[in-house]
Amino acid sequence: MTKIVVHDVIHDDAMRLLQAAEGIVVVNIARDDRHGLLAALREADGIVLRYLPLDREAIESAPNLRIIARHGVGYDNVDMAAATEGGIPVATIGDANAVTVAELTLYFMLAAAKQGPAHDRAVRAGAWQTREAADAVDLYDKNILIIGFGRVGSRVAPRIRAFETNVYVCDPYISQDLIRDAGYHPVEDWQQALNDMDVVSLHVPLSDETRHMVNEASLGRMKEGAILVNAARGPVVDGDAVGQALEAGRLFGVGFDVFDPEPPDENNPIVRCSRSILTPHVGALTRECSIRSAVRSAQNVLDAFAGRLDVSRVVNPEVL
Repeated sequence: MTKIVVHDVIHDDAMRLLQAAEGIVVVNIARDDRHGLLAALREADGIVLRYLPLDREAIESAPNLRIIARHGVGYDNVDMAAATEGGIPVATIGDANAVTVAELTLYFMLAAAKQGPAHDRAVRAGAWQTREAADAVDLYDKNILIIGFGRVGSRVAPRIRAFETNVYVCDPYISQDLIRDAGYHPVEDWQQALNDMDVVSLHVPLSDETRHMVNEASLGRMKEGAILVNAARGPVVDGDAVGQALEAGRLFGVGFDVFDPEPPDENNPIVRCSRSILTPHVGALTRECSIRSAVRSAQNVLDAFAGRLDVSRVVNPEVL
């Protein structure tokens, strides 16, 4: 029998998909059961992994493991070196959550520009005359910089352009003609472009290259009164530097779904600032996307066993 470990809880539709497959045994391991996980992995052929870390010890305890299926697009919770050394493909859900994260990104841009939560609080507190401060801005005719033109960034661009904005895109890993042909302005050096941008939106994976890519120096280059959006990964920004920029009034506002660490401390200046629009890492957690993500991760496991795993979803295709 083929054994699949599901670490943490996934949607019932995905569990039914796995359980209906012939010759498959599914073992569900609770998120805080480290001992149970290591024991189950000793006989596991595949694993569906949510947020929890899968470290070298866990991977090396699974001699039969043929697939690690992430219930998401990030893979920084997997020891990629150990997986690759073991010849184990790590598959993500691909574009299953792209539209959902793109929609959240637009929410951040709009809520920050219109200072939605602050105005909501004013109405509830009876502070009606708050309206006279006109503390909101238009997105119309503003310059929007999208850093990363992958599954999410490429969906944010047409949605925000519908607000009659000027969309700039920086992604050195794709053809710049692809950006031009889509009707956007390619940017070679995003750092040099910051002074002209009203909104900067991050859509990059976490890597050594992107860790703290937005830091004190880059924030100092940003246009006064700009909006910063991060629905990618918490460590791609230096949170302390962002907090200082907010407290100093250099940023008009921020929209953050991700933090470093998670959850953030209540004394984090980003959390304390009234101009921050914050969500608890819910970028892919709509009802519809939860189902899509779970089913896609389960299908990746079954496809790996059947020899038809979509290589475009594999982070380390060299092991195939």
